[in-house]
Amino acid sequence: MTMAKHRPVVHHLRTYGIAGLLALGSGSAFASSFALIEQSVSSMGTAYAKGSAGLDDASTIYFNPAGMARLHGSHLSGGLHIINSSTDFKGSAEYNLPGSPLDGAPIDGKNKDDLDLTAAVPSGYLSHQYSDKVWFGLGINVPFGLETDYSDGWVGRYHSIKSEMLTVNVNPSIAFRFNDNVSIGFGLNALYADGELTNAVDGGLILASQGAPVMPGSREYDGKSKLTGDDWGYGFNAGLLLEPTQNTRVGLHYRSEVDLTLDGDSKISGLDGPLAALNGKEDAKLDITLPDSVSLSGYLAFNTRWAVMADVTWTQWSDIDTLDTKTQSGTRSVAVWDYDDSFRYALGTEFTPSRTWTFRTGVAYDETPIPKDSLRSPRVPGNDRTWLTLGMTYRYTPNLTFDFGYAHLFVDDPKLKGVSDNHLPTSGQTTGSHSLSGDYDSSVDMLSAQVNWKFR
Repeated sequence: MTMAKHRPVVHHLRTYGIAGLLALGSGSAFASSFALIEQSVSSMGTAYAKGSAGLDDASTIYFNPAGMARLHGSHLSGGLHIINSSTDFKGSAEYNLPGSPLDGAPIDGKNKDDLDLTAAVPSGYLSHQYSDKVWFGLGINVPFGLETDYSDGWVGRYHSIKSEMLTVNVNPSIAFRFNDNVSIGFGLNALYADGELTNAVDGGLILASQGAPVMPGSREYDGKSKLTGDDWGYGFNAGLLLEPTQNTRVGLHYRSEVDLTLDGDSKISGLDGPLAALNGKEDAKLDITLPDSVSLSGYLAFNTRWAVMADVTWTQWSDIDTLDTKTQSGTRSVAVWDYDDSFRYALGTEFTPSRTWTFRTGVAYDETPIPKDSLRSPRVPGNDRTWLTLGMTYRYTPNLTFDFGYAHLFVDDPKLKGVSDNHLPTSGQTTGSHSLSGDYDSSVDMLSAQVNWKFR
């Protein structure tokens, strides 16, 4: 067997891998694909129900920059979310090798695995009142990412082993107050994304599909695919805050899509024998659009002690229909996701018994954009989830406050049904593939803390 026969196969493996670089998630990303809402601790206590209706600290920059118009002087907020996800997988995988007696044969490997993970999500915000009408702000946060990490020998190793993504968003903002009732805000977003992805390469399947008398799925023939990619993307956000009375607020916020072209370095290693010539590196690129979203929030204070709030957020995940990947040599691969748009609904309440303390609780329902079990990737095994949250603020001095929050997420158990890794090159060449089915048992817990300082 010659290298020429197998080169299209390796292009397929590489392009499929790079197409997964944005398909990363864990922890809180189990419903919202790879998006993270954990950008404020004070809002977390109400399950983010206050959202665009204006927060009481500088973290309002992320949810609605118009909310800065409620902050007198200069404010600095820094928060940290510790996310612990507990996820167990149980299932099986089989070969798709049409026309072969091995078609449908089970893949050898661990039928159980866990993705237990602890991750930290930081955020920081600065708001400055320039005049009675103008505010400037800056936010730095992590709006997408986290990680999944399976064991090397699990049955889905040809779909995924490790998926890791880091994003950092820099968000300069400005707010204008027209009068006591109307404020608007605008922000620019510069988002950096860096990802790494690995999966096993089934050298036995490559050989068997070419007619060699070998057993596919034997780890003796396994290699490894590792991909890295990064890029900067740019977008904007804009918000409106209405305050018809001192006790009532309504906020509307839009965050634009962000276009990314991930420049990736694809490396295949560990293939031996007649496939050894396929080891090496190749450049690849993936174009993807991170979705836009719209949030509508309301806040009502009954008196100085009690307030309720609600939020509805729509995210246009249907922007991610397919992931189109091209390699340096011209091979192209199309991965079908067919995401649906999704909604998130939240309801919360605040109780302030004294000037020193405020207590919060909230509930939210978060829809998954994944349309069906056969399109659920083991890299993002998301499903609908329900949030229950608690939070509090401690005012140490009039200028120094501390926020704390806890959330538990009940995740509807995700299922995989015949999920294929055969995202074929558009040249039409096929080598067979792997089909993965199984069930996840998932839950998420979060502990968060934030410090807020008014220094002018």
